[in-house]
Amino acid sequence: MSDTDGRADGRRGFADLLLDLRVQAGLSQEELADRAGLSVRSIREMEAGRVARPRKDSVRLLASALGLRPDDTDRFLAAAGHGSVRPVVRPVEPSPPVVSVADAVPTGLRWRGTRPIPDGLVGREEELFELEALLRQNRLVTLVGPGGVGKTELALAAADRFSGADTTVVVVDLTTVQRDAAVPSAILDAFGTAPGTSDLDDVLSGRRPGDLVIVEDNAEHVLDGVATVANRMVRSFPGIGVLVTSRIPLGLPDEVVRRVQVLGVPANDEDFEAISASPAVEMFCRRVARVRPGFTLTPSNAPTVARLCRRLDGLPLALELAAARAGSLSVEAILAALDDRFRLLSGPRRFGAPHQRTLADTIAWSVDALSDPARQLLYRTSVLGSPFTLEAVAGVCTGTPIDESDVPMLLAELVEKSLLQPVHEFEQLYGARYKLLETIREHAYAGLSSQDDDLTEFRNRAVEWCTTYVSGLEGAWSSPDRDRRYRAAHANSALFEVALARAGELGEWDTAARIVLGFRIAWQYQASVAESGIRWATLCASNVSDKEVGGRLLAIAGRLSSLTGDIRGARRHYEEARTLIPGETEMGLVARGGWVSSGSHLLDTQSLAEIPALVEDARKHGDVQRSATVQATCGLALLRWGRLVEAKDLLLAWEAALVNPGVYPDEIAYMALSRVDLELGNLSGARHWAQLARDSQASDDPERTKVAGCLAMVEYHDGRYDEARALLDQADADIRGHRGYFDYLVMLYRSRLARAAGEAEQARVTILDALNRLLLEGRVVYLLEVLPEAVAVLHALGRSEAGDAVCGQLLAWQRSMDPPMLPTAWAVLQESCESASAADGWPEPDPSAAVQRLANDVLAALSAPLL
Repeated sequence: MSDTDGRADGRRGFADLLLDLRVQAGLSQEELADRAGLSVRSIREMEAGRVARPRKDSVRLLASALGLRPDDTDRFLAAAGHGSVRPVVRPVEPSPPVVSVADAVPTGLRWRGTRPIPDGLVGREEELFELEALLRQNRLVTLVGPGGVGKTELALAAADRFSGADTTVVVVDLTTVQRDAAVPSAILDAFGTAPGTSDLDDVLSGRRPGDLVIVEDNAEHVLDGVATVANRMVRSFPGIGVLVTSRIPLGLPDEVVRRVQVLGVPANDEDFEAISASPAVEMFCRRVARVRPGFTLTPSNAPTVARLCRRLDGLPLALELAAARAGSLSVEAILAALDDRFRLLSGPRRFGAPHQRTLADTIAWSVDALSDPARQLLYRTSVLGSPFTLEAVAGVCTGTPIDESDVPMLLAELVEKSLLQPVHEFEQLYGARYKLLETIREHAYAGLSSQDDDLTEFRNRAVEWCTTYVSGLEGAWSSPDRDRRYRAAHANSALFEVALARAGELGEWDTAARIVLGFRIAWQYQASVAESGIRWATLCASNVSDKEVGGRLLAIAGRLSSLTGDIRGARRHYEEARTLIPGETEMGLVARGGWVSSGSHLLDTQSLAEIPALVEDARKHGDVQRSATVQATCGLALLRWGRLVEAKDLLLAWEAALVNPGVYPDEIAYMALSRVDLELGNLSGARHWAQLARDSQASDDPERTKVAGCLAMVEYHDGRYDEARALLDQADADIRGHRGYFDYLVMLYRSRLARAAGEAEQARVTILDALNRLLLEGRVVYLLEVLPEAVAVLHALGRSEAGDAVCGQLLAWQRSMDPPMLPTAWAVLQESCESASAADGWPEPDPSAAVQRLANDVLAALSAPLL
């Protein structure tokens, strides 16, 4: 008998035995495949005798599925050509050594399995670069992230970029693999071997480093099997690199884990340039263009697209499914339908893993795999808002089946399984926080809502917890650890929003007012969150019956409005508050101080007249800290008004009060002292106060603009232009993310540096930004510092006639109006106005209206096209 005939006879013998055993067990091919964790194709090929030598691990799986006893299993293995037991069929000559399929594949066919989509990746260049480097340095890398975040496309693109001309890339889709023990068979199938023809070791051995990269995709449901095989690969076969995608890490000592984040979304709806640069927006627009040719991002549709991408968390799968609807719906209609996102995004995706063809299936796949306590905790955290802290979870979400002591472990499980994300931004400031993607939160919220009265119970618990929490903040303002306590409260600002909403629904406005009054300082730590505080403070003020409580709430609204740049709103709230609160009380002093401060921005002379009485009442007040704060506030107002000596006296009174318990350094007051000395020509004093401002600010304070701008001014006037430019670069990045106290100064000195370097166009763009921002926010007094620089820019642009016209108006202002320009601004104007003379018609009755008119004239001159 020829060798070929012998192998054929062996194949037929094993095939008949397998068929007999399957029939005796009463199983169909499909049922046996399901029990064994093999494909139906593999069973069919083996029973047809088309497999030369079935794989040993596949035979063991079959034996287990057929329920064979140990002795019968040995004979079954021997029949398949494995083991030393006498086989039940005639022995055959040894088969020739199995050659790795990858070795025999021509270079042109080096890729086995799914290829990366040419434009599948958007906004992942940094991650792709990092991942390529990781693959060169490590044998096992796992990409972890929530379903639909784009792990597969990133892995495929990284493998493609990493691999060379002689590298084989084998992509193993584990979606249909049902058992851990079937993972090796799935890998061999991916190599393209005939089912059952070789062992995994045969294929992997003899590889040189860089010869082979195996991508194991969608590993989370067979994690033990993938971990076992991956561990053997990296320990026994040094020529192989393994890249895994999973919602859960493998937990191996050699594993390098990288979490794949959602795509970046626009921070706001107004900045078209920033919206265009958003990776989420770019991906959405690319996908929409596939179903609606000619679709592009425009200034008119950009706000809607930005909001849509934020609502979808920048989750690639959600963006893709939403874009697929653009063939029949407008972007506006898609955004409006997102309140029922799981119905909207139910298709029509025809490819990919079955559990990733709809958004609901993608989330449910992960949630269903959780333990019951972890699933219940996920459901309950959906009422907390986002982000939230462990303390809030323990306070609101515990109760059967969740014990408070188990909360850290359960949170870790949710993070590990990519259903909860840790918030690392500002972690040193606000501590450990967690967030839910909106898509996951909605799924969890629906799960909680389906459980009888659980949703109502946990929303009510949120009100109770927040009410108790703010009572613990009493006296925090004067405590040594006030920053820590208020920042800890701020970390749960989203939960306070939930509690206030629930209290409002119940009509419990006194409770809501207590929460707002207790939480008021915590809202001040981030301007983006302060707008929520304004809304709740004014809403509670209009619903509580106690007028003084209403006044205190309006004073809070005024303070928060000032922080967000709405000076006119701040003035309005303070004006009403001071009519409701006795002026000598603590909150009365706060309201009067805020009224003075906002009035100084708006060039209101009434505010200036209020300062002496306010300072006297503050000094009589028993609280040294409140007295010092009011004096610092009035000192800053006097600085804006050009009363430099009086301003310094009040600011130094604040500084002297720092020796008292409960009075703490504040970078704003130090910066005001620095500015006063700078305007008085005392450069060494200005540097001293600026350095104290820097030292008193938290090292990772998100609002770095203020101190960086202050230091830059000192360096500029000291002739250290490179140092000033570096500080302005640092501040510029912060300005884009929030509104700060001294943004305009950063822009002002950026313009001065650009003009000195001969970059007139850059100076024009910068000074335009400063003027527009000050006009929008109502910080009118600062226009007097910016307008002289604008005149200098007009001259630098060759627009001398327009520059001289404005210069004449400003010369008349300086001669007849109050407040005067500060010395540094006046010096710039004098340098620029050699040929101008003071204009007629001054003084004008309304200083605020006059300076705004001048600013609008300058904006028109700077914006006019060059002839």
